[in-house]
Amino acid sequence: MDKASRAIVIGWLVLCVGLGRSQDLYDPCTLRTISLRFSQPDWWSRLVANYQSKTNLTATLICEDQVYEGVGVRFRGNTSYQMTGNSQKKSFNIEIDYTIPGQRLMGYKTLNLLNCANDPTFMREVLYTNVCRRQIPSAKANFVRLEINGQDWGIYANIQQLNGDFIRDWFPSNEGTRWRAEGRMGPVQGNRPTQPTGGTGGPVIQRMEPLVAEIGAGGGVTNGVAALTWQGTSSTAYQAVYELKGTHQLDPWASLIHTCYVLNNTPLAGLPNVLGTVLDVDRALWVCAFEIVFQDDDGYVYKRGSDYCLYYEPETGRIHLIQYDGNESFYGSPTAWPLFFRADDPLVPLMYRLMAINEYRQRYLAHVRTILEEHFTEDGLIPTIEAYRSLIEPYVKTDTKKLYTYQQFVSGIDQLKTFVRQRRAYLLSDRELAQQPPVILGIWTDVKNKDTAPLLTIKAMVSRDVPVARVDLFIAPGPFAIFERIPMSHAGDGPDGQCDLFAATLPTFPAGTVLRYYVQAVAANPAQTVAFSPPGAEYHCYRYIYNYAQGPRSEVVINELMADNASTVADPQGQFDDWIELANISDEPVDISGMYLSDDPARPLKWRIPDGTVLGPAKYLLIWADEDGQDCPGLHANFKLSSSGEAVWLFDSAQNGHRLLDYAPFGSMGWDQSIGRVPDGQGLFELLTVPTPGSANMR
Repeated sequence: MDKASRAIVIGWLVLCVGLGRSQDLYDPCTLRTISLRFSQPDWWSRLVANYQSKTNLTATLICEDQVYEGVGVRFRGNTSYQMTGNSQKKSFNIEIDYTIPGQRLMGYKTLNLLNCANDPTFMREVLYTNVCRRQIPSAKANFVRLEINGQDWGIYANIQQLNGDFIRDWFPSNEGTRWRAEGRMGPVQGNRPTQPTGGTGGPVIQRMEPLVAEIGAGGGVTNGVAALTWQGTSSTAYQAVYELKGTHQLDPWASLIHTCYVLNNTPLAGLPNVLGTVLDVDRALWVCAFEIVFQDDDGYVYKRGSDYCLYYEPETGRIHLIQYDGNESFYGSPTAWPLFFRADDPLVPLMYRLMAINEYRQRYLAHVRTILEEHFTEDGLIPTIEAYRSLIEPYVKTDTKKLYTYQQFVSGIDQLKTFVRQRRAYLLSDRELAQQPPVILGIWTDVKNKDTAPLLTIKAMVSRDVPVARVDLFIAPGPFAIFERIPMSHAGDGPDGQCDLFAATLPTFPAGTVLRYYVQAVAANPAQTVAFSPPGAEYHCYRYIYNYAQGPRSEVVINELMADNASTVADPQGQFDDWIELANISDEPVDISGMYLSDDPARPLKWRIPDGTVLGPAKYLLIWADEDGQDCPGLHANFKLSSSGEAVWLFDSAQNGHRLLDYAPFGSMGWDQSIGRVPDGQGLFELLTVPTPGSANMR
């Protein structure tokens, strides 16, 4: 196998395994064709006329032989629309449920098909967005072929809509507030600074790609009014630059204004004590790290607060940053942005203020190291680029509407690869980044008195190669708890005499508590360099479930599940989808209204069991895990199961504190295989010889 073929194979492994391949509309390994049929002879001129008003034009959509009538279609985008002039290669927004409420395309109600203006490779946004998804809230993305009235419209980037469904993918619920930050050009009004003090916040970025320069660049640097800067107490100033996309709060602006006040007006010495209660600081640092490493000049850092999103999470009372619009990542000279780009710019407070606090500065550096070790690597990105190329190149060649020539496509891919190599080398040369962090060799738990109340001790093994000043344990007991720091004590030498052991014994938490935790080691050097285990903390963390052998058993349990239903049982719509069986093991009916099912304990409120759902004594209930939450009849969850293995979690209602009632971990399963409790409703899970949906389990 030659080098190019090897790169493609590796790329497919990265895409299909690293990104968690599934039969999803946004499966990165699948190139689907979406066909639109307009009945109006003047459909194009109508779309042009509707652009400003964002009015939909009805059409029929066909995908994989499924017909979706009455979808709504309009042009989308600003720069990508204007800069393409008379070209028909426009971006499209498609509302699947425009005339038929509840209609979904593979579980989704809105499509964003992007023309990849300013990107001859077509792949910058798909590549960047999918990498970001491994760590921070970011849209799903892949490629599709578009046909309109039987004519080839070429390759498009298919980017998930950041709507309520997206929020539920990443957060406990969609009961908060969403904004899109738009920013404004020109000077700052009033007595706010018009330029940063102590420098310009970084070099002026010159676009290096001649291919991009042919059609111009998108967007400029704003005046910082939408970068979480303090704009006073009136919501009017915030409403002018933050677009309110959806809310369930009586006063949706209060949380945003308060967060901006705390971030900008709290003295630096006291900021770490209060900022984490109103802002997910760790996630904000990850977002800044990704934007700077990938040189995304269409986001928070470069534009001083534009083309990024925010979400207020009512369960924790905090605001979160969301990555949005990555079509201008990988841009400019690979050495254009320093590691602390805009850290001297008060109009970018997440860099200006947080980088002045060493605790946050070192956390940011640790995240950059993780990105450079796990995500922004030649062995990962370049094979992925080649895999994308092999997927779309035949159709790029034949696309007569594309904005660039095929040669520009080829040259653009070479530029992407060069950027990765040179940008990585440049960042690794940074002296602060080169400071050696501690090495955490392992984490494990020690549980005693499990028959009554488990006494949990968490232990860490740390190498002596880099001396440490301290080791901290961060814990969050329950799905909505904010991490708090607990010092770990030195617990002796490691088994080889070349490492140290540290330990912390925790207080007892109620049965059903899902404890999230991670460990931080701080080096005994002047910079106090830090390392985390797992490296992706806080999003990636360890978990421990508090179970009590003598405690009460839930009356309703997860009894059986199937993650790859090929022919066992069809749902009421006639489709063979994943399913989960609940069982009432009591002698009385149980009202399960308001309980939740999830495939992720970090997002326990993924799917709420509808009101009025009562499970009779010794009865069974099938729930279809098919992402078709709006389907009727039947109960349809808004998530699917992975046949490669995961877990299903059952949480109690809000009235009962969302305590964990039951969970069912499972490994890889083949077609029409199920796992169930044996004896029925009581025992441990095992692979069943014959699936028994809706009835008692048998070996």
